[in-house]
Amino acid sequence: MTHLSLPGIKKIQVIRCNQLPPGLMLHSICGCMVALSLPSHSVAFNGRPLLTWEGTMVNGGRQEKSTLEFTTAEPLPEGENLAFVVTGAGGKQYLIGTREGRFPIVAYSETTGSPNGDAAVRTYKITHIARKSVLPCVL
Repeated sequence: MTHLSLPGIKKIQVIRCNQLPPGLMLHSICGCMVALSLPSHSVAFNGRPLLTWEGTMVNGGRQEKSTLEFTTAEPLPEGENLAFVVTGAGGKQYLIGTREGRFPIVAYSETTGSPNGDAAVRTYKITHIARKSVLPCVL
């Protein structure tokens, strides 16, 4: 059997966690595809964003930690819990974050750029820890 996986991210979308239906992580753990039909906001990014995740055993149970890093000129909303839908180059979509607790942590650094051509941008690093952090989905 051939398995084709294209590298890269072609789209990042933001959804407010309180708009997500309840129990999405449990649906995904059971093997169901998470289907979303919610308003989302696409984030225009610069460079090459990266999504990584790793699974470990903690106290006898599975735990995943995901990290999404990207650079953008537009700031994300603050003061509310955000979930992220990442679309890979091959078309696969992943949801990071759910309606229930342990929300993604959004951290950023910002630069004014430099006269030699470096852009004035904000670099975001989103981290999330959950029993299952990266949920395959369809938006």
